[in-house]
Amino acid sequence: MRSFIRTTAVVTTLLLGGAGLAAPAAAAVNPLPPELQRLVDLVGQKVPLATLAADGVLAGLARPTRPAEPAPFDIEAEDTPRSGTAGALGTSGKTFDMNLFERNLRATLDGKTVGYAYSIGKSGKLDRQAGVGFARVAPDNPVTPQSAGKVMTVASISKPVTAAATLRLLEQKNISVDSPIGPWLPEAWKRGTGVDSITFRDLMTHRSGLLQNFQTATGTTGGKSTGSWDNIRIAVGQNLGSKSYKYANMNFSIFRVMVPKIAYGIDLSKLYDAPPANVTPAQIDYLTGIAFLGYLKPVLALANAPVSCSNSDPNPTKLYAYPAVNQAGWGPADYVGSCGGFGYNLSANGIASFISHVRYTTKLVSAAARSLMVDEQVGLKAYNGKFGTYHGHGAVWAQSGGRGMRGCVMSFHIEVDVALLVNSRGDYPSGCAVVVDAFDNAWH
Repeated sequence: MRSFIRTTAVVTTLLLGGAGLAAPAAAAVNPLPPELQRLVDLVGQKVPLATLAADGVLAGLARPTRPAEPAPFDIEAEDTPRSGTAGALGTSGKTFDMNLFERNLRATLDGKTVGYAYSIGKSGKLDRQAGVGFARVAPDNPVTPQSAGKVMTVASISKPVTAAATLRLLEQKNISVDSPIGPWLPEAWKRGTGVDSITFRDLMTHRSGLLQNFQTATGTTGGKSTGSWDNIRIAVGQNLGSKSYKYANMNFSIFRVMVPKIAYGIDLSKLYDAPPANVTPAQIDYLTGIAFLGYLKPVLALANAPVSCSNSDPNPTKLYAYPAVNQAGWGPADYVGSCGGFGYNLSANGIASFISHVRYTTKLVSAAARSLMVDEQVGLKAYNGKFGTYHGHGAVWAQSGGRGMRGCVMSFHIEVDVALLVNSRGDYPSGCAVVVDAFDNAWH
């Protein structure tokens, strides 16, 4: 059997635009059609594919069709930060109690979930972590305990991750966050009037107008989970209408398509519309997602946050209703072809390490990029609490049968950071409400 990644002498300016690196070796797998293998070889000249082969992501290329995109779900209904004025930065005579913070988290969730995991950092260092309950229950044997090191889908916590990685790339390429995205959109996509002038900041603050375009074109009021190639292209092809704030996954999933062009000069859009023999558009899309992960994974590794858009765990975390009542859990799904605004798999420890690196180091993002994320809400949200303004992002995932998840990443002004992942829905508040309330009630 031959590998997915083979060194080749063929070079094409259509795909790569210049000299590249030799593709690394990979473990042998079932062979791809020769035409698709040649495309993988070409992408491998630019993209470090070895780590992707190691965690099984490349196996999805053999699938000729794409997985179904998730049903739309409105995170705004659960994760709109509270309005009102933030409190002072601490209160005279009051002291934060980390032990009480942890007890508050657990007290809100215990007895109301199948399982949850959290990781809490202090001044950029891991202070405590825990898994409570189960990542898998019957009939999804083997029954598996939850843990802070176990990856699962993190839904919209994907957005600040995408923002950080993209801001790093823009700085490397000397591209302003306020510059237009037109040069980096797929060459073969029709662009509606005004779309080329959308800025990177517009996308990362949900003021691009793309979801409004999609809704106008399709006659729907839904579309929160529109991360697919086809849906984003529909939005890009419409004349730009309103650019008022409208939360949308496609504002971040579009980076899955643009980052390969910015980072490596890879634009497969012409081949998507006219693929070679024995290659499907879904495989072209998936290969674009692989190129995106080729950039994303090494960047997140700088923050000790292993990430992927699929889950290679042999006993992956499932998402449940609560109580589960012998109902099989949902997932995981392969979102290499739609991730960016959702779809990443991370652990609570990985998320906490990510936000700590954003806040306290310049290893992942620069001080200027940190200021954009924190002070200007580029990829993060601001939450008003009793003791100041907190910065983070929530996660909500809803599937049939009441199954799903909630989560939150949050950074507090006293250098306390927390990641919370709950692998069931149920009678408990949104993830960030849990975290903020636990924090606000941990002072005495």
